Amino acid sequence: MKRLLALIMAFAFVLSLTGCVPSPDGSQDGGRGEPTPTPRQYFPNPFTGEEKAADFPEGQRAVAIMINNISVSRPHRGLSQASILFESKVEGGITRFMGIFEDYTTLEDVGPVRSARDQFFQWALPWQPLYCHIGRSGITQTYIDTFDYNDLDLNGYVTQFTYQRSRPGYDTEHTSYTNGQLLQEVVAKKGYDMEKTYTEPVFNFVPYDNGNDGFRELNGESATEVSIVHSASYRTYFDYDAANRRYLMSMYNSSKKTREAAIDENNGEQLGFENVIVAFADITTYPYPGGNLDKNGNDKGDPGYQKVDLSYGGIGYYFSNGKMEQIRWFKGGASDPLRFTDMDENPLELNCGKTYIGFVDLDEYDNFDYAGPGDEIVETIDPNAGGNEVEVEVE
Repeated sequence: MKRLLALIMAFAFVLSLTGCVPSPDGSQDGGRGEPTPTPRQYFPNPFTGEEKAADFPEGQRAVAIMINNISVSRPHRGLSQASILFESKVEGGITRFMGIFEDYTTLEDVGPVRSARDQFFQWALPWQPLYCHIGRSGITQTYIDTFDYNDLDLNGYVTQFTYQRSRPGYDTEHTSYTNGQLLQEVVAKKGYDMEKTYTEPVFNFVPYDNGNDGFRELNGESATEVSIVHSASYRTYFDYDAANRRYLMSMYNSSKKTREAAIDENNGEQLGFENVIVAFADITTYPYPGGNLDKNGNDKGDPGYQKVDLSYGGIGYYFSNGKMEQIRWFKGGASDPLRFTDMDENPLELNCGKTYIGFVDLDEYDNFDYAGPGDEIVETIDPNAGGNEVEVEVE
């Protein structure tokens, strides 16, 4: 591609010196009658970069749904419908998910739905989705109030938008699910403004053009396996499926002391992503921000909420098409969009498709690993390790 561009630029320079002779039909091809190739016009899906399908919900606001990831909440439902999936450590060493869904009206069951945390809200805010959760931390509510987002904040403790699935022996935070029908009903009842047009993709996806299917070859090492450690109990793995050009996701189950495929219970399929991004950030414990209340308004104490420092950006790794590139990420303020660049801060081109984004504590950098064909990832922590999982229930 670089050689082709160089030839085109050289040709244009020669034409500028010699002049260009119009053909009889008026085209500037020197009279040879050769058509000038032009990129195929297409309209990209703002969340995947792929060409918009005929049923793309034009002019409709996306939704962001908070999803439980404590081991007893698995298998999840609906994650295969997410165009972008965020994962980050919250409190007690656990991680939580946030899925970005472009068409809430077609959603099958999604969940278990769980409470909001401010890092997820900050990632979603620039895209202005309907933010769906059950409960929130005090600091999250502060962000919601500061950015006047209450009219697009769907809190299940205030407005019911889930149903309780029958799972005998499980607490309610592991049994709350939503779907397209329930969301449409609450949108109509409460009058949420779901009209929004996304004029450009949220990331810098590889553009389609003549002979290009939205994929590029990465310039780094081969990487067919990826191992991410969020904590001793929470580890996420990806294995490259070359036939479908996707990374298939697995997770460590600390209660069973084993690795399991991440399955969407709706369809029985393993989650897969064309793009896997691992972003390292300084993650610390917030000074107690309040807001950890029970249903009677009683303060339940310091939950150890995790603060992900998004101010300065950091380093990361991008995996796609069986290879890896080192990258940088930038966020800044809560309303600033999340950006990815190469190490020289040129915009990173992501391959078209679904994207997993894991924000990982810098303290776990040495436990992160990837490998190519013929190589082997060696676990740097005890494969049987796993502390007590603590999940905080908040109003």
